[in-house]
Amino acid sequence: MTRIEALHPDLNGDTGPSLKKNLWRWLLLMGTPVLLGSLFFIHPDGSGGLDTLLPVSRTWLVLHVVMLPLLGLLGVSFYVLLSGYTGPVAMIGRLGVAIYLTFYIAFEAIAGVATGVLTHEAHMLSSEQQEGVTAAIDALGIPSVMLGFLGTIGAVIAVSSIGILLRQSGAPLVPVLFLGGAPLATLFHSGTPVDAIAMTVFLVGIVWLELRWRRDKDGEIV
Repeated sequence: MTRIEALHPDLNGDTGPSLKKNLWRWLLLMGTPVLLGSLFFIHPDGSGGLDTLLPVSRTWLVLHVVMLPLLGLLGVSFYVLLSGYTGPVAMIGRLGVAIYLTFYIAFEAIAGVATGVLTHEAHMLSSEQQEGVTAAIDALGIPSVMLGFLGTIGAVIAVSSIGILLRQSGAPLVPVLFLGGAPLATLFHSGTPVDAIAMTVFLVGIVWLELRWRRDKDGEIV
């Protein structure tokens, strides 16, 4: 049999890596969706504009400042899941990671942090001045949504590539499909329960693949 790109080095080594050696990998892959899912769950609804955001401005700002690096770590998680793979599918997947990190982090910085700063400062303004803040937030809307959409496309490309490579390596279909929860969460990241549920689905897929399938595969090789 010819060597195919989907063969992962962890599945072809001498023995499976120890728990200690895998600790940082598991903390990244499992800790990131746990924290993101928790933040998504308490994410306030900002669809009503400034009137909706004013009562929760502090929560909104703090939440998005914390969420910004976590969304970056989600991209790092995609990259880690692609590590060890070579070939065109892996290359496309890494391109997807780059697209996600470039555009989705920019979306979060604008739609989350910048909007939070504007809203927080609006507390000290008169109603007439708050109209200017409303206009500024509205002006950020379309550009930030476009950035978020492009970032989500990058996440779809990355996760689709990961899924193809995992399936070629023998991973079961169900947990691979569960990885699709990550781009679904980025798409519906707007204060609805969908993003938290989707990130939980992604976490279930990661736990299944890392703690069951990969370890079972390592055991077969030994």
